[in-house]
Amino acid sequence: MSKFFIQTGVLKGVLFLFILWVPVLGWTYEEVEVTSGGTLKGRAFLQGTTPPARIYHLIFSPNIEFCRNISDGNGNRILREFRVSDAGGFENVLVAIIGVGKGKPFDFTPKINIEHCRMTPFVSAIRHRHPIALSNKDPITHDVQAYTLKGDYTFAMFNKPMPAKTEATRQVLFRDGHTFFRTQCGVHDYMQSWGMAVGNPYFAVTDEDGHFEIPDVPPGTYYVVAWHPHLKPKAQEITIESEESVSVDFNFDAAEVHIPLHDRQLNYRLNTWLEPHHLVPPTVELQMYN
Repeated sequence: MSKFFIQTGVLKGVLFLFILWVPVLGWTYEEVEVTSGGTLKGRAFLQGTTPPARIYHLIFSPNIEFCRNISDGNGNRILREFRVSDAGGFENVLVAIIGVGKGKPFDFTPKINIEHCRMTPFVSAIRHRHPIALSNKDPITHDVQAYTLKGDYTFAMFNKPMPAKTEATRQVLFRDGHTFFRTQCGVHDYMQSWGMAVGNPYFAVTDEDGHFEIPDVPPGTYYVVAWHPHLKPKAQEITIESEESVSVDFNFDAAEVHIPLHDRQLNYRLNTWLEPHHLVPPTVELQMYN
């Protein structure tokens, strides 16, 4: 089957509909038996030089003794937001089919797991007006802060302190026109995860080689959106026939990634955690005149 990338103007229109429509689909999706569905599969690629990981020094956050257990050995936590295989396969890309109004059961409940001062999964599908589960397996307190995003604006959705070894749920409520979701620990800023709103169960997250597969898709013509938190979404139109397998690939360009200068930490900010003596904080006068 032939496939094509949508032209720029159409793509903008698709994404606009996607932003407005996805939360509504969460209310109107109908569960029916799918007896002759097709399969969408494919792969996401990141072309070019993989952007560097971000580095967070543990002395800027509490619970150093515990959180350093998965540091780099020098007191730094490494946040790898771009995971690419040797063949260019792009991990943690969320692929979602837009416009499926009827289909297989939609019994998915997103969950954020906290363990070893890390939030997982890094990317997840999120449902509007549906609970999200929170689980803190660490022996220390974390603070789950959730936000929705629209363009350059970030809005707080909820703030849930999570004492050691606790579980909780929170209701997800997207503002009008919002599609993207971010969670971060308010105590440890290197703990982050991301999400995108979906209105049906036809989605998948690419694996370590960039592969994805979405089965039991009702026959029809749809748009498919592929999204990574730090890149603009890609979209394609597909037509799936009864019991047919359709393959699509998504190619992202690493040159489109914008990393602010203060996040380009190619070297460690400080290297004092394992030193015999820590740096003495400067006085206000030293900060002013030196």
